[in-house]
Amino acid sequence: MIEVNLLPEEYRTRSKGFGRRGGDEGPSVSASEGTDRWRNALVVAAVIVPLAMVAAWLVQRSEAGGLEERLEAATADSARLADLRALSDSLTARQEAIRERVALIEQLDRNRFVWPHLMDEISRAVPQLVWLTSLQQVDPQPNVSVQIQGLAATPLAITEFVRNLQASAYLARVEILGSQQQQVTDELAAQSFTLLARYRQPPGSISTQPVVTPGS
Repeated sequence: MIEVNLLPEEYRTRSKGFGRRGGDEGPSVSASEGTDRWRNALVVAAVIVPLAMVAAWLVQRSEAGGLEERLEAATADSARLADLRALSDSLTARQEAIRERVALIEQLDRNRFVWPHLMDEISRAVPQLVWLTSLQQVDPQPNVSVQIQGLAATPLAITEFVRNLQASAYLARVEILGSQQQQVTDELAAQSFTLLARYRQPPGSISTQPVVTPGS
């Protein structure tokens, strides 16, 4: 087989040299492949990095939105709790004011009917053959005590009067301070007596109604 080299002289020399250094073609091809790899890596990085930044920004924005929602919810809860606390304080103050008013009403009722109760209980306790001549207050309210003076036909009538007073729910510690025979007229004698009785308020005798109805 006859080969004819049609290249000029100078190219034939270079071609022979390259033929002799056949191993030089390997590094040239390897460098090209490395360049392609770097180029591909740069392209991938140019695509991935912006996407990653966008994804990170979206995640941060979502987290920020969630934090804002939770902050708004916490603020609303705080405002609602503040309103509830103010309402509770107002109700507590109102309840205390109502309690004071009820106590004042009870005190007024207790003191207002002292003498009507005393007069009623003493008049009902007077038996036959006993006449009252004097009724005098000794101690002021709230521990009211009265001194009772009168005449009785017999000492037994005085004893009966004392027992009736002791049976009353509004009287306590009835004492006989003195008793002696007294000439009323020339033909009539009687037993004069002096008693001491103390007023007491029976438990549960006062019934009060709420000054504020529920729901008002």
